[in-house]
Amino acid sequence: MKQTIPCLLLLCIAFPAAAQPPLPPQPPMPTFAEFDADGDGAVTEQEFVDARNKRIAARAGEGRPMRGLAQVEEFKDIDSNGDGRLSREEFAAYQNRHRPPRPGGYPR
Repeated sequence: MKQTIPCLLLLCIAFPAAAQPPLPPQPPMPTFAEFDADGDGAVTEQEFVDARNKRIAARAGEGRPMRGLAQVEEFKDIDSNGDGRLSREEFAAYQNRHRPPRPGGYPR
């Protein structure tokens, strides 16, 4: 009888967590090509906004929490040389700032 109470407590704690459906696996980081809609080797502000909005809509449609949208970087902050276009290097630097941490807390 004494072992029954701890087992029941464990079930009460574990069952609600197990009852919630898991989220699908994290989608991979987007590629430069996904943002470079016209394939000219650079991402304009409009291409960037369109691709980001498409990605946000897809993630919201999957039921993912939409945390951090208020802190997204503006295009002008990503465009480090101010030419109005993102190069592959500028895009990679932006992604590196937003890459999720690796399992186990190891640096990238």
